[in-house]
Amino acid sequence: MKTLALLVIAGCEFVPAPPPAPAPIAPASRVPQDAPPDTAVAATGTAVPSDAAPAIAVTDECVRTSTHIADVLIAGAPDPSLKASYEAARDRIVRATAEACTTQGWSDAEQRCFAQAKVEADLRACEKKFPPPPEQPKH
Repeated sequence: MKTLALLVIAGCEFVPAPPPAPAPIAPASRVPQDAPPDTAVAATGTAVPSDAAPAIAVTDECVRTSTHIADVLIAGAPDPSLKASYEAARDRIVRATAEACTTQGWSDAEQRCFAQAKVEADLRACEKKFPPPPEQPKH
């Protein structure tokens, strides 16, 4: 009888994990129109191909800025599934954002703006205040 009670109790406690939420999509204004369908999007909307070349060297300042951006996104997620999605993608968000910061040469003022952001709306305001440089044509 004890075994049956333990099995019933153990069976009641097992709840399968919910399916993962789809990855958040950045504003379309930051994603190149000619981006291939297998392109991921960083927190700042910078397109990152899924088969991207080896990671580039990033600056410490950009890593600090991008870590703060990821923290703001995670803390401000409006529902648990989106928060879990952001947390699962945290390393990719930080890396892609740090690469964008480094390659685009974000100014001290731009990094300060993102570092002072408290909510996602503040991040979006920084994006508008400091739009990314236009992409250079490929030769």
